[in-house]
Amino acid sequence: MDKINFDLPLALGYALPVALLVWIWLSSKTGIRLKLLVTLCLPLLYGAHWFGLQNLRGWPAYQTLPNQFQLLAADVVEPEPASNHAGKINLWVRLTEAGEPRAYSLPYTRKLHQMLFDTKQRMQAGQTQVGRLYDSSSNRGADIGNNQKLEFQNATRASLPPK
Repeated sequence: MDKINFDLPLALGYALPVALLVWIWLSSKTGIRLKLLVTLCLPLLYGAHWFGLQNLRGWPAYQTLPNQFQLLAADVVEPEPASNHAGKINLWVRLTEAGEPRAYSLPYTRKLHQMLFDTKQRMQAGQTQVGRLYDSSSNRGADIGNNQKLEFQNATRASLPPK
């Protein structure tokens, strides 16, 4: 399936509000208050658009992980108390075998860091790793907030159907 090219609609999405603003300012029928209001609202529109783009591909999503996923990669940024940085853990995951990868960001915990170290070693040994979310009352996995715990396991290989 071909990817859709969003270059032209995105360019129009930025150019049309500016063209509308120029038209409003050049129009003699529009009052100065409306002109100023529209001029002040345009940066708010662009700011809202920018923050909306943060949840699209390429940026880590600061939202709940799916209940089950394949782990593709992980990046750990350890806390730095000197600079007051809490640290974070970025995961690159795929929901299904044919699905598109997605990045997620989690708060740093030492237990999750250790679990990811072990998981990366299993991945380097050739084992596909599957992440699963559990309720926080479970004894499994590391706490990731939102009353959830995360655990990684070796993926089960699909057995061939009988002949």
